[in-house]
Amino acid sequence: MTSVYEYFISFILAFIVAFSATPIAKSLAFKVGAVDIPKDNRRMHKQPIARLGGLAIITGFFISLLFCIISSNLFHMGTSINFDQRFVGMVIGSIIIIVMGVIDDIKALSAKLKFPIQIIAAVIVAVTGTRIEFITNPFSIVGRSELQPWSSFLITIIWIVGITNAINFIDGLDGLAAGVSSIALMSLFFVSVIRTDSDISTAVLAAMLAGATLGFLPYNFNPAKIFMGDTGATFLGFILGTISIQGTYKQYTAIAVAVPLLVLALPLFDTAFAILRRIASGKSPMAADRGHLHHRLIDVGLTQKQSVAVIYVASAALGLCAVVLDYKGPISAIILVVAVAVFVICGSMYMTEMNANKNKECHSLHNPCRMALIGGRKLERLKVMTIFGTRPDAVKMAPLVKELEKCEIIDSIVCVTGQHREMLDQVLNIFEITPKHDLNIMQSRQTLTGITTRALEGLDEVLEKEKPDIVLVHGDTTTCFVSSLAAFYKQIAIGHVEAGLRTFDKYSPYPEEMNRKLTGSMADIHFAPTETNKANLIREGIDENAIYVTGNTVNDALKTTVKDNYIFDCEDLRGIDFNNKRVIAVTAHRRENLGEPLRNICRALATLVNNYEDVEIVYAVHLNPVVQETAREILGDKERVHLIPPLDVQDMHNLMARSYMIMTDSGGIQEEAPTLGKPVLVLRKETERPEAVKAGTVRLAGTVEHEIVEHASKLLDDKEDYERMAKSVNPYGDGHASERIVHALLFHFGITDVKPEEFSV
Repeated sequence: MTSVYEYFISFILAFIVAFSATPIAKSLAFKVGAVDIPKDNRRMHKQPIARLGGLAIITGFFISLLFCIISSNLFHMGTSINFDQRFVGMVIGSIIIIVMGVIDDIKALSAKLKFPIQIIAAVIVAVTGTRIEFITNPFSIVGRSELQPWSSFLITIIWIVGITNAINFIDGLDGLAAGVSSIALMSLFFVSVIRTDSDISTAVLAAMLAGATLGFLPYNFNPAKIFMGDTGATFLGFILGTISIQGTYKQYTAIAVAVPLLVLALPLFDTAFAILRRIASGKSPMAADRGHLHHRLIDVGLTQKQSVAVIYVASAALGLCAVVLDYKGPISAIILVVAVAVFVICGSMYMTEMNANKNKECHSLHNPCRMALIGGRKLERLKVMTIFGTRPDAVKMAPLVKELEKCEIIDSIVCVTGQHREMLDQVLNIFEITPKHDLNIMQSRQTLTGITTRALEGLDEVLEKEKPDIVLVHGDTTTCFVSSLAAFYKQIAIGHVEAGLRTFDKYSPYPEEMNRKLTGSMADIHFAPTETNKANLIREGIDENAIYVTGNTVNDALKTTVKDNYIFDCEDLRGIDFNNKRVIAVTAHRRENLGEPLRNICRALATLVNNYEDVEIVYAVHLNPVVQETAREILGDKERVHLIPPLDVQDMHNLMARSYMIMTDSGGIQEEAPTLGKPVLVLRKETERPEAVKAGTVRLAGTVEHEIVEHASKLLDDKEDYERMAKSVNPYGDGHASERIVHALLFHFGITDVKPEEFSV
């Protein structure tokens, strides 16, 4: 392979592989719990985000490298890469860094453990021949000084470990570390190509890594869909540090030493000041803080995108200076540095002033959202209308309705749409709730359009008649969205219970994800189950004063429904030996799972009963004809598989309480089962409840047959793994969410001045 073709193919192949692998890395991250949840003010994101994006970069780099090796040996095309002991040392060291990074992204290793591992990796590189053998010396005639072997060894280790951590330190804004690394790599590439006395393999390796990093970058731009994590940041830093040494030149000049320093000046500068700042304040040099350059740009008024742009320009300028310094000499480089510095400073000042004016205008237009006065009068009583239409909504709203009824200064009205008729009525009977208004909109084979039209027409009349002070809606159903829209049309305040859940994919779950977002955009008060949900809402521009963290009301319902001496209404359940059989309770009916995903789920269930004689499966089959037909076709003749109709809430809750584990594509069950100490396998590719994955109460099993079987088998075979999930703390509530919501309503409308305490795990 000639150099030009090798550069091009190495770059393009790495780019394509990394770009294609990033979504896979995202899915894997959620499955293994490598998720970054924003829990302090140094984190700039407001939502849980996958952390294993670095695996995509690594995959792109090594597949491109493997292609060069194969094409060189198999097709005799030739390659510029020197497969010598220095190359072997770099690969071995990088593998150590990768393993450390992956474990750190999943388990969060301490700095005291990571630092020695980084040193070991750097020692391997130095021992195999990659060393800094001279440094700049302005007092020397030749402008440099050669190092003794021991000092060369030590400085090499310091350099590699320093760059490894420098890239990791600047990975604080969406797209920052990936962009700065790409710029540094391209700078090293151009310098290596321009000079004839440099190690040309540096150019090829830089092209590979730049291609892989740029392939990942589209997913990492603000708002980021995935982070590279420590896996990616430390790998990038390690390879950058290593190849910048390998790229030093055969002619020992001061310029040769200055080039890698200039290329990596920004992360090095930021890291050096961070270490000095922490030592001066009596903290560990490795302790995280909010004093990095990108944090300071945010604090002076720049947005994330503007801050990243400023750092990109500065990095590109320094990289260009390195090229100019090498090609034209120091005078030209100095002139360029001064010109770019003036441009960056003036541009930053302009953006800061522009943002300040925008914020000033915004604050003048919006008052604090606490609605102490309605129509110029202070409220003495509050008229609250609760609207729901499906069984899951009813289960979660029933405890709230009962709590509203207890409050003497609240007039509580219940309206149901009847979106799911029979299953809804079961809950109303159990909790002894009599709706004042029942729209009864359910029809055979109803469509989303039909539900929306009938509900909107019915609610228009009800709201016109009742004129409540606020409408409370729940979750993500079509009833929730349409009720919010109807209230908005009447200019009635909206309270969204179970607000802020997000998968960040508008078609998964469908239509629930978009129902949530649209309801959130119309709501005046948001009752978020967790801090993560609150962070999601703040990220979308919701005023923090309008958000109350309450926990989930479903845990309130369990206090009423689950009983030790409960007798099932469903006859099929009465005959199951829960004491001597491991019962797996199953629900699967979501729209996105209809078709092949549901068939895979059913086939996996069949495999499990074939593999385990003590396992019985209870599948509460949804009334949807497609679900019914699929389940009966695949599981109808299987022993120890019970296909039963949908259960009422008491039967379902008590079934879960007596089961070994739960397999479901439902959202609510992910919150209910952990309270009962039952592990949950989610039969979906993603979940809007990442807190459960992080807490260890839930795992994503997906919709691929063999993956479902593997996840279930692990819980059936590994008692320690089962106990770990069963004993994990439920992050969704403590049974007092309804009380908090009622208290928040009274506070928000100015009836009481005492703000409710928020739920926290």
